[in-house]
Amino acid sequence: MDIVLTTAFASSERATTAVILSQFKTFVDTHCRAFFDALPSVILALNKHRQVVFANRSAVEFFGHSGVEGVLGMRPGEALACVNALEGADGCGTSRYCRNCGAVGAILTALEGHAGDGDCKLLRHEQGNFEGLDLHVSATPLDIEGMQYVLFAVKDISHEMRRRSMERIFFHDVLNLAGGINGLVEVLRMNNTQGEAPELSVLNSATQSLVDEIIGQRDLLSAETNELKPVYCAESSHNLLLQLMSLYATAPTAQGQQITLQSTCEDVQIVTDIRLVHRVLGNMVKNALEAGHPGDAVTLGCRDEGDGVRFFVRNGSVIPKNVQDNIFRRRFSTKGESRGLGTYSMLLLTERYLRGSVGFTSAETEGTTFFLRLPKRLESA
Repeated sequence: MDIVLTTAFASSERATTAVILSQFKTFVDTHCRAFFDALPSVILALNKHRQVVFANRSAVEFFGHSGVEGVLGMRPGEALACVNALEGADGCGTSRYCRNCGAVGAILTALEGHAGDGDCKLLRHEQGNFEGLDLHVSATPLDIEGMQYVLFAVKDISHEMRRRSMERIFFHDVLNLAGGINGLVEVLRMNNTQGEAPELSVLNSATQSLVDEIIGQRDLLSAETNELKPVYCAESSHNLLLQLMSLYATAPTAQGQQITLQSTCEDVQIVTDIRLVHRVLGNMVKNALEAGHPGDAVTLGCRDEGDGVRFFVRNGSVIPKNVQDNIFRRRFSTKGESRGLGTYSMLLLTERYLRGSVGFTSAETEGTTFFLRLPKRLESA
């Protein structure tokens, strides 16, 4: 028989010990145990009352038990010593705090016959100390011999969440600092009554580049985690290229090179995320400048292609054949182990957020040309 208690959220019914052991036997008498024990992920099987009837080896270790028998009959929050599971006599899922728990929500969804997932910020009392865990869980309905179960997987994302939190704090603080320095340099330039000081111009360019690099790294991390939010607006392709020329003309990577605009460059009105287009084309310009030498020229251009627009950046250097095949891979670089995100970010930002394409050609007779093709109008729904 089932044991029924009061609840502030999910059902408080529980199966008896005899039923739990019978359901456990259903799993261990098949090949399921060997299969799930071989997996590095935390895997549980729950009955219709959300009680553990099977746990793989990774789960037993994660919960800090010596054997699976130690968690049988428990609910996930009880096995993890969640403080909310201990709040009332009814256990995991039955306190008022459980209404916002992603784990309980995912399990209830699976019990209704649909796969569910969610995040669970769990505070537990472990060995006399409080510990916070960030978990991502998934729950899948499972039917065995007419009995209803839930296959419950747990992933500890605490380290990932802490890292992302620290990254946000870092970018916020360092951007404030770099932006403040750049603003101070601008004030010094404006108040300089002795004429344009070359040192201030160089310092202004350097601080602008520093701010741009920091923002670029922040945007790349946001793009990889799907947290980047595009902002669409209209812009002239000609103005966009002129801005890039002005930005990189005095950059340290220019090394005495000349940045020019192709004489046949067409002016096209586009609606897109201009900031991301700047980022992609800016990486193309930086790569072209880094590959060149004093006296070389980098040419920018744009062509109307009917339903789209094609930007390009051309320089006289040639990319070796063995490099061309790997150029858009993450962390691939010919400049050292700490490099290699520039071309990767071009591909990521273009395909995921700008709905366009990037590519290049490189030959002895014509040098290297990177291109960015975009739709003329890209708007959010």
